[in-house]
Amino acid sequence: MPELIQTLKAIKKSELEERKFLAALQGKDLGDEQEEQGKTFDDIRRKALGIDSSADDITSLRGEFAAEAGFGIGMGLGYSKE
Repeated sequence: MPELIQTLKAIKKSELEERKFLAALQGKDLGDEQEEQGKTFDDIRRKALGIDSSADDITSLRGEFAAEAGFGIGMGLGYSKE
């Protein structure tokens, strides 16, 4: 399965490069606008759980995310929101 995913990513990248090239021939500069900065699965889970913090913020370690990171109540993570 990982090989299939990598193959599909390579095909997508190849097609993107081809589109950029064809656009450049027509005088258009697509740059990096075409590449999607998609959300990760964890970003979507965090939003669904009502956590507005980004993944690199300590306040996002709540509930399931804290348990996955090895933190939780009485497990060594202490912070207070001010």
